[in-house]
Amino acid sequence: MNKNLIALVIIIAASIVVSHPLLKPGLFMMHDDQQVARLFVFDQALKAGQFPVRWVGGLGFGFGYPLFIFYPPLVYVVGEIFHLIGFGYINSTKLVFFTGILFSGVAMYVLVKDLWGKYAALIGALFYIIVPYRALDVYVRGALAESYAFVWLPLVLWSLYKLSVTKNVNYAYFSAVFLALLMVTHNLIFLPFMLIFSMFCIFLINNSPNQVLLIKHLILSGLVGAALSAYFWMPALFEKQYTIVDSLLLVNLANYKIHFVYPQQLWNWQWGFGGSSAGLADGISFKIGKLHIIIAMLAVIIAFLGKYLTHPKSKVNSKTDNLVIIFFFLFIFSAFMATFYSKVIWEAIPPLAYLQFPWRFLTFTALFSSILAGAFVYYLKLPVVKIASGFFLIVLLLIPNLKLFQPQFYRNDLTDAQATSKEVINWDVSLSSFEYAPKGVELYRNDLGTNQIKIAKFQIPTQQIEPISGNPQITLQKTTPTQTQFQVDSPTASKIRTNIFNFPGWHLKIDGGQAIIDDNNTLKLITFNVPKGNHSVRIEFGNTPVRLLANFISLLGIAYLFIIAIKKWKTLNIH
Repeated sequence: MNKNLIALVIIIAASIVVSHPLLKPGLFMMHDDQQVARLFVFDQALKAGQFPVRWVGGLGFGFGYPLFIFYPPLVYVVGEIFHLIGFGYINSTKLVFFTGILFSGVAMYVLVKDLWGKYAALIGALFYIIVPYRALDVYVRGALAESYAFVWLPLVLWSLYKLSVTKNVNYAYFSAVFLALLMVTHNLIFLPFMLIFSMFCIFLINNSPNQVLLIKHLILSGLVGAALSAYFWMPALFEKQYTIVDSLLLVNLANYKIHFVYPQQLWNWQWGFGGSSAGLADGISFKIGKLHIIIAMLAVIIAFLGKYLTHPKSKVNSKTDNLVIIFFFLFIFSAFMATFYSKVIWEAIPPLAYLQFPWRFLTFTALFSSILAGAFVYYLKLPVVKIASGFFLIVLLLIPNLKLFQPQFYRNDLTDAQATSKEVINWDVSLSSFEYAPKGVELYRNDLGTNQIKIAKFQIPTQQIEPISGNPQITLQKTTPTQTQFQVDSPTASKIRTNIFNFPGWHLKIDGGQAIIDDNNTLKLITFNVPKGNHSVRIEFGNTPVRLLANFISLLGIAYLFIIAIKKWKTLNIH
């Protein structure tokens, strides 16, 4: 049987083993217990004709919410594909978790295979699948998008490596696509990854015989990747100012300064399902994995011994040793960035504050320790020793880590109807995440000392449109997450409120003419005056200039890649 096929079967089997709790009916308890609801509102917005989806109904305490202007949508696109095939919202969400595990294992195999061969690649893939931080991401935090970001990281490194080795511009385009996919999967992993990306690029340039060409290709990759994902990152960047995000994520419990990890926590810490706290009071574990750390150290020791003692003049071996050394450096850098010792770097790069939790850098320790596990096996030249050691490593990997891949509590009886009910979405899910509500909503300090929107459960709207003054007769004609249309018949001038957060992009038309929105109220709800008589009112969410420009740039990026692909296809046919 083909060795790649055997490896794929083993990777699939390992993915199923660590995903076995997903096979149960219902869903487990998780920190980010909003994934099913988010998929539901994404589905509703898409089916209402919104593309790309930016504004969703139901969230924001029933007032609507610009969720996908700021939150990367790709995992919900994947979930929507499963839902359209016929799976329910809960099962679609679980399938996204599973495919994230499976595809990331395959991605690691692709990278390490081109570095050090198939057997090393299989070991690296298994280390990447069965790593403690992944168990934390999936079964404790329920971080759907962050767990899916594992897929793109090895593929970015693979495309960069192939670009430097082959000098083939096609790999610049691959890199651009993978960078764009990472951005629209999890921008808060993309941001710190740019530090690592830059360091790896500098290493590749420094070791390239044709540095100018490689630099040109890397610039091309960056520009195309930025263009492809512009439809998301440009509005997210430039329209953040209209939200309360800075009032929430940069202060109090979400401030990164209280979430640094202590070095001893990276080596070993009791597994738990609590939260991240200041000092050593964390209720969850941030351990990298003892085996991952030990194997990474052994790999770099062998690399140093080979580079300076065993084969100092061998160019082939030196190339491998250099790669191992840079990967180990990036592993150590990632671990360092999770600890309070890196505080000076965090303060020097203010955008890192949006990461909230320095321990998110453990995504990268998982990445590089897994690559180094493959390198360690590669260094074992005798086939018998290589195979035996690999088998022994897998056993050592499974014994302490497999038990981590299970949730604390499972809700076997949870149904789609319960998880996507109006009450759950309007209140429970909305209360857990409201950082993108419009700036100006009234906030208060809760018992935990954090800012919260001043709203009680009884204030959740029961109807879309409410008269504030006058005695208008309102006939609702159409309502979707992005559009409300109705007739007003009033004997006097009246004031009407629609229970929708006002946000850039909302437009009000009365009898076809543009009208003024008044949001001077504690919840920034769309309010307006209607003259006496019978009038047609239309409220619609559309694009802002930034969104239009961003959409256009992304379309240009797609068109550019399409033209390049057509040209290359024609060239292949000619030859």
